[in-house]
Amino acid sequence: MKQVEADFGARKVNIDVPDDSTVIEFENPKFLADPVTRIRQALKNPVGSPPLAELARSGMTVAIGFDDPTRPPLPWQTIMPMVIDELIGSGVREKDISLICANGAHRKWNPEELKRFLGDHLYDRFWPGGQLVNHDCQDPNELSYLGRTERGACVEHNRRFVEADLSIYVGTVSATYVGGYSGTGAVTGLASAKSLASHHAHRFWHSAESTTGDHRTMMYRGMKAEVHDFMEKTMGKRVFYVNSVVGVGGRMAGVFAGYSPEVETPCWELADTFNLYPSPQADIMVVGLGNWFAYGEADNTLIAAIGCLNPPRIWLNKPVLVNGGVVIGLNPSKGQIDSTMYPSYQEVIDLYDRHHDISELQQYELEISSRPRYLDLYKNGSSYHPRHPFWLLYIGHYTLQRASAVIMAGTENPGAFRKLGITPARDFDHAWKIATKINGDNPATVVAPTFWTRRQFKFDVSG
Repeated sequence: MKQVEADFGARKVNIDVPDDSTVIEFENPKFLADPVTRIRQALKNPVGSPPLAELARSGMTVAIGFDDPTRPPLPWQTIMPMVIDELIGSGVREKDISLICANGAHRKWNPEELKRFLGDHLYDRFWPGGQLVNHDCQDPNELSYLGRTERGACVEHNRRFVEADLSIYVGTVSATYVGGYSGTGAVTGLASAKSLASHHAHRFWHSAESTTGDHRTMMYRGMKAEVHDFMEKTMGKRVFYVNSVVGVGGRMAGVFAGYSPEVETPCWELADTFNLYPSPQADIMVVGLGNWFAYGEADNTLIAAIGCLNPPRIWLNKPVLVNGGVVIGLNPSKGQIDSTMYPSYQEVIDLYDRHHDISELQQYELEISSRPRYLDLYKNGSSYHPRHPFWLLYIGHYTLQRASAVIMAGTENPGAFRKLGITPARDFDHAWKIATKINGDNPATVVAPTFWTRRQFKFDVSG
């Protein structure tokens, strides 16, 4: 046996795994020595579009969407001031520029959080006059309905962004369990709840074609492209993207600007150079879970659950988890849900406890997402939209069905995880005994000890 140090909430633990275990941790790429110069070059030489200075002109309104503070702030604090300077240099008045936090169905961020994310300079320039805003995915007055795509996806997006003379989106590209790589953020971050529900549906998340990390063939990635294409055709203009390809802490390995899908190609090519990690298929997959994920603290039952349910979706060539394999997540989660920030989570979990299959929850999605109390908390109380827990469960359904067992090792609230179909264990040794009882004493083992605290990556199962 060999010892591996793994994330375990706010601290680390040492676990003993077989000597032939494959241990994979994200390694940073070579970062840009001069990000400012590279950004300037990207704006002047974009992919598939004229330079930003030629797109901007005096008298036009400009809307800049940006990824929300679920990510490290460095790319936005570096890129957005340069984009704004380029606009103003082309004659756009500062008062005609809006900054829209593309929080999708996430909670709305308070002023202090937005200030930390964007920096004092941008916040002080744009917040006082109402030019810096959170996207509202529910308010019809802040949304513009554009129609439906060929496969029926509703296309309804932020009105400021849709109606601006020039629409810009500043985002990042990194490996993700939905879509293969992140990007084309206007489709998700600036959509209405109704629009999100049409392509965050169980039939898309759970399709065999959406349970892979291959951005070239992934069904959900194709749905995003379909929505984006329809959105641009109906708007009568194209969205100008500025995408940074990032490592740990948001440090930039590359920056590309231009139209989508053209700009995706160089982003993906660069991302592929440092996001693909050779891996065998795993009989047992061990995932370290830190104290914080994109959606909040791991003490939240559902957030901790997706921490071990989602990594098995990011594979290439072959599924990283064998059919009937075991996933072990490491976290001392208290299995508690803040009913103010996540008001509908517990109700949806309780519904699942009374049904045989996650797909059966679809019948309740509209009813629960229409509750006045939940919607009021979303609009005024910085809570997640009531539809959010449905989508997390739909994503996790793949691993729950593929695995013989998903184990949460170290949880302080065993019953909370049993309700989600996850087996609780006192510690890693206890979890290992359960796993080897299922898959034998010589399991092929893959360990991702810092999967969430460093950076997600793709398991390249080529052998």
